[in-house]
Amino acid sequence: MVEQSLKEVVKAMCKTCPGGREAMAGALGMTMTQFNNNLYEKNGCRFFEVVELEAMEDISGTSALADYFAKRRGALLVDVPNLEDLDRVDLFSRAMRTAAARGQVDQIIEQALEDGVIEQHEADEIYEHHRRHLAAREEEIRAIVTLFGRKKK
Repeated sequence: MVEQSLKEVVKAMCKTCPGGREAMAGALGMTMTQFNNNLYEKNGCRFFEVVELEAMEDISGTSALADYFAKRRGALLVDVPNLEDLDRVDLFSRAMRTAAARGQVDQIIEQALEDGVIEQHEADEIYEHHRRHLAAREEEIRAIVTLFGRKKK
């Protein structure tokens, strides 16, 4: 399975940050040169420290770093639902997203099997979408239990 590198994760977080890499560097108190030297490990600079990576994730408002580490260990990253955000309409929407994710996995498998062989790049795509389907299902179940579960006294 082809994995995203930590450098690619940093670049993706920068893309979601308004102002891009320049804004990310500024938010970390770095110049663009310092940021790029760390990113590309040039001019004797080390890659970013964990606290800097965590700050980038917070600044970008993503879960990209957490997802990177989850994928690295073959784990799923699942958002814990917030009770205030849940209602029956939200549950229905989650169920539809889960069903759509499963359907997408099935379509990818069907296309991959057209020639009777699943190539490595096809397997990578199947696994990636399967992981997304499982995460969506986990979030759906957590939301149902959160909304309808008996409250502790």
